[in-house]
Amino acid sequence: MTIAELHRQPLSILPKDVFSLPAESFVDAWAKALDLTESDLTSDDRLSLANAIRGGTNRLRIVDALKARRPIPSALSGPSLMQALRREPDQFAMVENFVRFAREDDAAFLRYAFSRICGRDPTSAERLGLEFDLRRGVVTRATVVKRIVAIARREGQTAYWDTLLPDSDSEPRDVGDSSRASITPSGFLVDSEGQATIIFVREVDNAGWMIGSDLLRQPPQINDSNWSVQPGWLLTGPKRSFKEGDWLLDLELIQPKEAKLDIEVVANSGLDFLQAMTLVGSFSGSVCVTIKREHRFIELRIRIHERPPEDCWLRPRNISMRHVS
Repeated sequence: MTIAELHRQPLSILPKDVFSLPAESFVDAWAKALDLTESDLTSDDRLSLANAIRGGTNRLRIVDALKARRPIPSALSGPSLMQALRREPDQFAMVENFVRFAREDDAAFLRYAFSRICGRDPTSAERLGLEFDLRRGVVTRATVVKRIVAIARREGQTAYWDTLLPDSDSEPRDVGDSSRASITPSGFLVDSEGQATIIFVREVDNAGWMIGSDLLRQPPQINDSNWSVQPGWLLTGPKRSFKEGDWLLDLELIQPKEAKLDIEVVANSGLDFLQAMTLVGSFSGSVCVTIKREHRFIELRIRIHERPPEDCWLRPRNISMRHVS
């Protein structure tokens, strides 16, 4: 291996076999190839690395140490500015996946549930209290999972629970439990024929826009009756479990002719893609989305592509889903 092959240094000024050089020459050759200045790598540093080679340290380790001395480019050293929506990790809990974990070890079950749902270990008080209740049989593991989801929500997490078991096989449904993913999301309408529609965004004449409160979104900025948008996630949500069957995703969007945006419908925290497409220019129409029983935590995601400043606008007239069968 030659240093010229790795760092495009002229062969006329470097020896062919760099790794056969004496310790000091080896360090100097790599320092030159990496453009390390005296401030990046002092004389004492060079001597220490040479002594390490003499002591038997692998020379590839010395190369890694020298590469670590390279200064960070100024464009990367400063904090980045977020211009669009940042999605936080989802904390979803399928009850049966948790209750079957370490059936004979409640302490392990509690540590696992807290780590997956809350992103931390339980406190001593939480662990001892829940473990005591489980040992006495006054609560079930399913109830404990729901309590842990409630703790995560109090701590600011986007957390929901759901189950594939019928209510009779799990526990009676608590209609007031806002942490269950199958509760009706905001923007849910039923027409005179009984057809269910979930409205994500809809323009209302002479009023503005109706936006579902369960959606994360870029802060709305209206300019000339259009939304000012930035590259990145525009809308995500509602992360709820819909009725199984066929749904129609109705879209009516106006945007510049060359502008692009991605439309995705996903389930199970993004593990299953039910629909995905890229729209170029304006669009009006419907696409079919089939939701099966195992599809939980349904989420619509809209992402804006990079576009020129003059094209950073969008007019969403309708984004909704209708249950058709």
